[in-house]
Amino acid sequence: MKTIIAIPAYNCAPQLPRVLAGLDPERARTVHEVWVVDNGSTDGTAEVAVQLAAGWSNLRVFRNRRNVNLGGTHKTVFLKAREAGATHVVILHGDDQAKAQEAYELIALAAVGGPQTILGSRFARGARLHGYDAKRILGNRVLNGIYSLGTLRVLTDLGSGLNLFALDDLDSRTYLRFGDKLSFNYELILDLIGRGVDFRYLPITWREEDQVSNARNVRVFTDGLSILARWRFRRDPWGPPAPATDYEWDRLA
Repeated sequence: MKTIIAIPAYNCAPQLPRVLAGLDPERARTVHEVWVVDNGSTDGTAEVAVQLAAGWSNLRVFRNRRNVNLGGTHKTVFLKAREAGATHVVILHGDDQAKAQEAYELIALAAVGGPQTILGSRFARGARLHGYDAKRILGNRVLNGIYSLGTLRVLTDLGSGLNLFALDDLDSRTYLRFGDKLSFNYELILDLIGRGVDFRYLPITWREEDQVSNARNVRVFTDGLSILARWRFRRDPWGPPAPATDYEWDRLA
């Protein structure tokens, strides 16, 4: 395995040092590289990452050339990781909600064989939730249930902030056509299922300290239903492919 841990980062300057401390510079030497990918932060996130990179041997810092949201950052990372010769990519959100050191548990599970794409689950049996709003838990569980019925597969999380993807399990011909929004992961999971790619879940630790608005949660929920309906009932549910030049970055460190 040649693994890259990629950290999408947007306005998380206070949290990013904790995320990187959880990865531990010494332990991080067991992976190929750690990438912090800033997406137009306005709070100095990129500058914090550059300062921290001085104490690491394999930490790289990049900034997207335009705001491509969370989904677009996934696309950029997948494309660049393939160019770098990686076999696997861990996506670890930079907001310190996931427990960073659990990234190594996903990597270790893939190393023993079996499905190589391993998704962190906040709602599988054995997951540990701290401070997560009860309404959001219910909404996620309802959406997980609807997707499970729609896909005929038990899905315990549609998009946590800690996932391991085998690049051979991904297809740029489809994922470049997904939206750049938070709902990117919904489309990605549906595409994996549609192409017959096997994957598994691993229960993770999750803490929620900075709640987002309920209106936003409602939008994400309705977007998820719309995406599932298109996937289930349309022959070609994805939009036109995005130009690869839309997903470019500059290296800062």
